[in-house]
Amino acid sequence: MSASELTQNTAKRRSRGKLALIVLVLLVAIDLALIGAHLLWAYEDWFWDIEVETGYAESFQYLKWAAAALLLFILAWRRRAAIYAVWAILFLYLLLDDALLFHERAGGWFTQTLNLQDFQELYLRHFEFFFLRAQDFGELIFATAVGLTIAIALYFSWPGIEAKRERAVTKWLVCWVLLFAFFAVGVDMIHIMAWEIYPPAIELLGVIEDGGEMICASLLVAGLTFELSRT
Repeated sequence: MSASELTQNTAKRRSRGKLALIVLVLLVAIDLALIGAHLLWAYEDWFWDIEVETGYAESFQYLKWAAAALLLFILAWRRRAAIYAVWAILFLYLLLDDALLFHERAGGWFTQTLNLQDFQELYLRHFEFFFLRAQDFGELIFATAVGLTIAIALYFSWPGIEAKRERAVTKWLVCWVLLFAFFAVGVDMIHIMAWEIYPPAIELLGVIEDGGEMICASLLVAGLTFELSRT
């Protein structure tokens, strides 16, 4: 590689990095503004409440899930790699789940079908301090089922050894899913427990849960923007 080609490649890498950084800063700035608005005005106008499904923050999340899915479909088309399409479908699911409350509805269905009210009573006899409702157990069952489905889909579409870039991106996305699950499932369960254990922490945990999900989605879009700029 000549000196001029090396200089051009270095300039391209810097340009890609700047674009991704601009996207990240812009998205996180909006996230932080929405979190601040929630703290200031959520009790006056529910549209600013980041926990409300039809609020401004949740609508912004819809846009990020849609953007992530679109970027991944473009990557699948440009690189002719099915793994990106699998990931795109996952983020389309997250969009539909947020918009149509899939996990809440599925949790209710599991609660009724499996009669989880009886399990809740048995659970609370032994773990009263870690308060969880029958609905929460239903949602955990659904989350486990979704996680297994994702794992199976990834297993069958996992890139071969020769597809180094696809393997690197997929590993990064797996790490992202684990981080997102920490807020969406882990902190969510602690948030629910706080209603019985320590009510003063409810508001803080709600901000950590939803704010964490928002910033995770922004990191995702910025990372995929960087990856698409490489093609």
